[in-house]
Amino acid sequence: MNLYGNIRLSNWIGYISALLVAIFFIVFMNKKVNQLKKDESIRISNYAKTIELLNTEINIPPHTQTYLVGTIEQNTSIPVILVDSKGVYIDSKNIDTHIVNNPQTLEKELNNMRKQYPPISIILPFGKQYVYYKNSIFLNQLEYFPIVIFLVIGLFIWFSYWYFSTLKKTEQSLLWAGMAKETAHQIGTPLSSIIGWLEILKLENIDKKPIQNIERDVNRLQDITERFSKIGSIPSLENENVVKISKHAFYYLKNRVSKKIIFEFSAPEYPIFIKLNKHLFNWVIENIIKNAVDAMKGEGTIQLKIIDHKKNIYIDISDEGSGITKNNIPKIFKPGFSTKKRGWGLGLSLVRRIIEDYHFGRIFVLNSEINKGTTFRIILKKEL
Repeated sequence: MNLYGNIRLSNWIGYISALLVAIFFIVFMNKKVNQLKKDESIRISNYAKTIELLNTEINIPPHTQTYLVGTIEQNTSIPVILVDSKGVYIDSKNIDTHIVNNPQTLEKELNNMRKQYPPISIILPFGKQYVYYKNSIFLNQLEYFPIVIFLVIGLFIWFSYWYFSTLKKTEQSLLWAGMAKETAHQIGTPLSSIIGWLEILKLENIDKKPIQNIERDVNRLQDITERFSKIGSIPSLENENVVKISKHAFYYLKNRVSKKIIFEFSAPEYPIFIKLNKHLFNWVIENIIKNAVDAMKGEGTIQLKIIDHKKNIYIDISDEGSGITKNNIPKIFKPGFSTKKRGWGLGLSLVRRIIEDYHFGRIFVLNSEINKGTTFRIILKKEL
């Protein structure tokens, strides 16, 4: 199992442990709440019996009477309302005065109490009375406390998952960036030597055509080195003609692929200037076209169409290849994903990073049909 596999396993063990702790805590708290409910019901039953005893017994010793009155006064948390047989308010404890002073709110409060617990009836010399009560504020808080804890743990699990996912993506990005910069460095050393030898060849009295071809390829290698060196750093964006750059990148590959592939370019006749890094943007176009060439297996039509729209520029690149399945469309821009036997699956991942992170645009699959082809759409803002 690789490092990320171990991290994921550790994360899942932590999540499951946290969930089990939450479940145990909720079960434990639920038992405690039920016990407190019983205790409060017993206290109110004693409260009601004490009122009944004080009003029915005549010969109560003074110290016993003091004890019974103290029992009533000890209730400082459980809301209680005492009414007569007709529902007329007599007395209350731990109830807001605005509730008992308003007949409507009093009736509503009595109904709420009745839903929690049946009222306790007491028999007094002057008639029957009823003791209404409900859970104390502390008990209500305890009832909701496990839910709060469960939500907090759920939030913790979500945050942990988000954090580790972000950390993984960041590490992957740093890895790809480091590989790209190291590749640029490794290419740059022999390339400098080749450029030196090329300058020496120019001074020799030999056929210039091979030298020109070598020089063109050397320039190409310099562009590639420039592209790789910019991965992982914020590139500079210049005011460039997107039509000219797209056309150059599009037709560059025309002479390097099968003659059976038809290249069709469509764009406005006038230049369209937007903020671009031409080295990286060329890379985007070339990557998509190379994928299109592979998908068509050397035969078909590739189209690049530029649409000038109000605030945006749309660039649609279409092929007549094998298409992309619906299941794979969300995956194609992820690092390492590839349906081809060769390659690292970095092309489209870098394409999305260049367009979205560096040029603040969007790239997505506009449409795709199996064995009919695929269209990628790039959206770039005219003004950043």
